[in-house]
Amino acid sequence: MLEGVDPDSTTYTRDLPYGWDTLLENIVDPSHIPFAHHGLQGKRDDAIAINMSAPTLHGARGFSFEFGDRTMGKRRAGTGEFRAPYVVKYDATFEPTPSNAAPRPFKLAVICVPTKPGWSRAIIFSASRAKQASSQAKPPPKPPKQSLVSRLFGLLPVWLLHLGSNRFLDSDLAFLHYQEQSVRERGGDAMASYYMPAPTDRCIAALRKWIVTFAHVPGPLPPPIYTRSILFDRWTQHTSHCVHCQAALQSFAKWRRNAYALLAAAILGFQWWPARLVGLASVGLLWLLSALEPAFRVNDYKHYLSD
Repeated sequence: MLEGVDPDSTTYTRDLPYGWDTLLENIVDPSHIPFAHHGLQGKRDDAIAINMSAPTLHGARGFSFEFGDRTMGKRRAGTGEFRAPYVVKYDATFEPTPSNAAPRPFKLAVICVPTKPGWSRAIIFSASRAKQASSQAKPPPKPPKQSLVSRLFGLLPVWLLHLGSNRFLDSDLAFLHYQEQSVRERGGDAMASYYMPAPTDRCIAALRKWIVTFAHVPGPLPPPIYTRSILFDRWTQHTSHCVHCQAALQSFAKWRRNAYALLAAAILGFQWWPARLVGLASVGLLWLLSALEPAFRVNDYKHYLSD
């Protein structure tokens, strides 16, 4: 089920307030990216007609498909697989750019796990940290030269990448939560509730037919969540069970204690310029920690602010 995915990759995990079937549906639909994740992975202007093949059905094992789209201003083409019942995997490349003639790979694998009615868990294997599978019959090809941005990105701490992943999933979290509730209010038949005239809808239709034939969606759904601090509760959904983010918060607490100690010492020696600079740096560090820490707990997302 995880063939081609490096099991040693650093992963990001989050519990989400919508069901396993809704999570799978969202992952197999690349057309939502420019709209639901505007300003995070591309923008609305990236939206084009998706070149989606008719899925190749593999019975109870799922299906595979080919697709072509545009994201982050670049065209992308490749294949996708639904490896039933939990895994969605993409293997694609971006078109070459004038600065980089070699096509840049795009690899993504998401394990979608049902946890309870109306909730699911996404385990995302980060494309930037996944290793390329190499053939034993011949030596691996020389890796393409990394851009400065890619090298800097690789130096970022894991907790900072997790904050970015949290924001990415926040951007369509409310849409999916209430969409699922709306479908259930209409009788629970997604195929009857959706209008799907476009080629990009083929995978959604294939997934829904697979679910009806081979799976069962846990239910009934719990009541909708209208309190946004509960809907976007990053602490419960991610931070409380993430070793990287827990370690970051522990480090922040140590830095805060050190910053207060330095600030107190700077106040005592305020008549000297070095002490004033230390005091100013301490205040800046305290402000930065105060700005970062809430993002590990609750962070609302409003699309109208991303225009």
